[in-house]
Amino acid sequence: MKTCLVLAAVAAVAVTGLVAAGGSAQTGSGRVLRLFDDAAHESNAFVDNPPRSPAKSPESRRFRLSTGDELVARTPVLDRRGGTRVGTSYAQAVVVRGRTFEHATLQAEVVLALRGGTIALTGLAGAAQRPFAVVGGTGAYEGARGSATERETRGGAKLTIRLLP
Repeated sequence: MKTCLVLAAVAAVAVTGLVAAGGSAQTGSGRVLRLFDDAAHESNAFVDNPPRSPAKSPESRRFRLSTGDELVARTPVLDRRGGTRVGTSYAQAVVVRGRTFEHATLQAEVVLALRGGTIALTGLAGAAQRPFAVVGGTGAYEGARGSATERETRGGAKLTIRLLP
């Protein structure tokens, strides 16, 4: 399930006001945050909305997604794999296409609650790796805009958020 959320989603999915915590870099055109979504410590839930899957377990070969099914996740955000916790990612994703997690497309909303404020992300999550849009923020991230990408790795995902000046 984590694969569908990470950026999330995924999603996940997981960058908060981390500039002072060492998870960021400056560029001439804006700020880049590099963080780690700690999937090993994620809490998540799946809501099987009608029409319901013939099998309850996503591990079953009979399990099927349908449009409107939802995933909700809360994931610790670290400054790097195995590093210090700098925030929490709150993600909600709704299935818009596909019958299995391997082929699904989900519309996802993610809020990264970081020390200096929040960053809001939106986009499509799933098997295809697509960037998310940074659509706003609060506190140190007020008015944030830009894009976010993730790369899944052992135990989670590396998140890169590029904020425009």
